[in-house]
Amino acid sequence: MFSLFALTLLSFSLEPLTNVKGWFLAGSERESYEIGVVDDAERNGKVGFIKSTKTKIKGFGTIMQDFVPEDFYDQRVKLTAYIKTKDVAGWTGLWMRVDGLPAKDGKNREVLSFDNMNDRKIVGTTGWTKYEIILDVPKDATNIGYGVLLSGTGEAWLDDINFEIVDKKEQEATSTKTRLKAPTNTKFEE
Repeated sequence: MFSLFALTLLSFSLEPLTNVKGWFLAGSERESYEIGVVDDAERNGKVGFIKSTKTKIKGFGTIMQDFVPEDFYDQRVKLTAYIKTKDVAGWTGLWMRVDGLPAKDGKNREVLSFDNMNDRKIVGTTGWTKYEIILDVPKDATNIGYGVLLSGTGEAWLDDINFEIVDKKEQEATSTKTRLKAPTNTKFEE
């Protein structure tokens, strides 16, 4: 699944969604999903979401953003986010990918590190839970992409996304658009 997801994610075109500043809908079957922002009383504010719009889906969609990782070069980085799900028939997960220079095919970037929680899938209906991913960001990294993916049908909400540099002793858990210079609107309040 790693290589299929990584290659699929590398080959999609990003589609900006004007009502979610800085975030994009992408994936192998993005026409089967929608993303947006809603108020959530449990989280005391706005949260992002991705949900399926069809009853049968063979691929995945993701609410995502990417940025130039200059603040994280040669560091170990922890990405955390709160996620809640409803009726997820396939699976969902927080994901992060660190890219390098273009790969030998000249079309896609080389994947330097990647984790999509495929080995610790979120399924069914769950309450707000904090998840984390820890990856190394080499000095030759050119991009960090991250978000929440939904494979199959269901709904997932996300909030309070945070990046922090952690000690190297912490275990690694395993376009034409203007690229962001840093994570943007991670509390979905803009």
